Amino acid sequence: MPGPVLVPPVRPPRPALAGERQLRLRLTLLALGVGLWAVCVGVRLFHLQVLERADFQRLAARQSERTLTIAPRRGAILDRNGRALAVSVEAESLYAVPQDVSDPEGTAAALAPVLRLEPREKRDLVAQLRRNRAFVWVRRKVDPATARAVRDLQLDGIGFLAESRRYYPKRELAAPLLGYVGLDNTGMGGIEYAFDGEMRGRAAKVVVRTDARRRPVGQADRPSTEGRTVRLTIDETLQHLAERELRRSVAETRSVSGLAVMLEPHTGEVLALASEPGFNANSFADYPGARRVNRAVADAYEPGSIFKVITAAAGLQEKVVAPDEVIDCGNGAVQIASVTINDHNVFTQLSFRDVIAKSSDIGIMRVAQRLGRQRFERYLRDFGFGQATGVELPGEARGLLRPVARWSELSLPTLSFGQEIAVTGIQMANAVAVVANGGYLMRPHVVAVIEERDGRVVRRSRPEALRRVLDPATVETLVELMEGVVRTGTGKKAVLPGYTVAGKTGTAQKALPRGGYSMEDHVASFVGIVPSRRPAFVLLVSLDTPRGQFNQGGDVAAPLFARIAEPALRHLGVPPEDAERVLRLPPRDPSGRLRASWSAPSAQPPLPVRSPGEAALMPDLRGRSAREAAVWAARSGLAVQLQGSGNVLAQSPAPGTPLEDGSSCVLTLGRRPGGAPASAPPGLPEVSS
Repeated sequence: MPGPVLVPPVRPPRPALAGERQLRLRLTLLALGVGLWAVCVGVRLFHLQVLERADFQRLAARQSERTLTIAPRRGAILDRNGRALAVSVEAESLYAVPQDVSDPEGTAAALAPVLRLEPREKRDLVAQLRRNRAFVWVRRKVDPATARAVRDLQLDGIGFLAESRRYYPKRELAAPLLGYVGLDNTGMGGIEYAFDGEMRGRAAKVVVRTDARRRPVGQADRPSTEGRTVRLTIDETLQHLAERELRRSVAETRSVSGLAVMLEPHTGEVLALASEPGFNANSFADYPGARRVNRAVADAYEPGSIFKVITAAAGLQEKVVAPDEVIDCGNGAVQIASVTINDHNVFTQLSFRDVIAKSSDIGIMRVAQRLGRQRFERYLRDFGFGQATGVELPGEARGLLRPVARWSELSLPTLSFGQEIAVTGIQMANAVAVVANGGYLMRPHVVAVIEERDGRVVRRSRPEALRRVLDPATVETLVELMEGVVRTGTGKKAVLPGYTVAGKTGTAQKALPRGGYSMEDHVASFVGIVPSRRPAFVLLVSLDTPRGQFNQGGDVAAPLFARIAEPALRHLGVPPEDAERVLRLPPRDPSGRLRASWSAPSAQPPLPVRSPGEAALMPDLRGRSAREAAVWAARSGLAVQLQGSGNVLAQSPAPGTPLEDGSSCVLTLGRRPGGAPASAPPGLPEVSS
């Protein structure tokens, strides 16, 4: 019989709830982990993006961008007729982002021939490109051809920024006067330095970044504003004449240097200011510092015999000498304080007019001795010596004039003929302008107008009479004596056909370092007024250490004066004087002095100058030359119509009529019966303290 069948026990199935719990637990743990991770990431992001945001922004900016200050366009410098002497042109500057330059050596090797880099400059460039910096300049303000050549290389990490570069279209013309500008757009000499704040303008800010393709790009953050325009009193044509002839004379005489100063005596305007040798302002760094000096303003020297004009003026003004008085010239030598003073020639007895014409040292010394120390020094100060003239140029020297308490026994006699005193070219020319304008010391100025880009005038210069130095009668006599220098004396080579010239020669021995004077080296000079009775300008020329057999002031400086003055008169439209008036002298009284009733043109005071917008009265122009009256009207903003030729005989509006901007005036020109000019109007200009 079969045994019993064993049936295994059946386990009950696990409930589904247990599995779900485990799943939930796992998911919860996973969610908690993810949440905790998210919290950590969020905290970290908050820390990075909020708490340390500023620090990381600065770090990123330092690595990928740089803010640059780009110089603005400087205002232009123009001559008196609006012709450009200095302008700003667009130029591109080359820079690099070193962190984007993968091959510094290869990049430098590619740039070297294009930029003409020296081996040392190439090594420096490689060193700069190896540094992990955001920005470095490679070359500032390159020319267009160089910029195109660099672009064609397509180098990584190399970019361009637009800047402005100073450009002098006339190259060497008036370079010491104009000055020059550095890479940072700062004026470094002359007008560029003196009026840097006016011409510079406001700089632009540019942010240089690296774009998504790692290419350098620039973005303007603040635009620039252009500087103001400076209009000078300089006439480009006269400046060119002065420099051309000065350069020629320096070469012919083998002089060390030379200078020329041309002034309008009634206004103090500087028409030309030349120094030789000069330099090209576009490449000023290629020239030594000595060539960049404006010698007419910065260099002081002993003037020599041209200074006798000042001694003669003081003597005539103080009436210690008369033109025809005979003076003992000591037979060519005189002893003072155990020192023998030798004249340049042997003169025994000379009239004072011949003392000036023949340039006798001992003769002029006698006049200074009559004046005495105190009076003579006062006149030297009144003529402006020993102090800056105030012309708007940097580095002006004051010259040297010791106080009278420090004078030796030899000082008075030697000062009379231009030793023991140092003057600048502009000082000396301005002192002689006192004789040309009727007796007033004017403040010379070289800047006429400063204006905004839209033409609005910010500043306008005016003639400024500092003080009256000489009376009209003294001026008349002195002009006649100076005419004799050119007519019969040492200045015959300064004669100009058709014009009377009043002038003075000078040959100043150069002082030796250990005392005494050189017997070979000297400064040859000539200063002249032309036309002498109706001056258009005063011109001083000097040559330092001319060589050759004939190298005195009358030999080399007088002809230089003539070569500049003759074309200058044509350029200014000054008509030749008729032969009768050139040869005729004004009447004299029995004592030999010029009659006070004769009104010399040089005795006329400067005309008042009004600026547009300023109320003024019409002055009396009768007796003025056509040029002088027309120049006054133009500078005063008036339209002028000239009828006829000669001097002003009648005018409309009448003297004293109120003037307004846009007014016009009609001037009738002609000559008085007998060919004499109309008499000059009376009156004195305002004198500033």
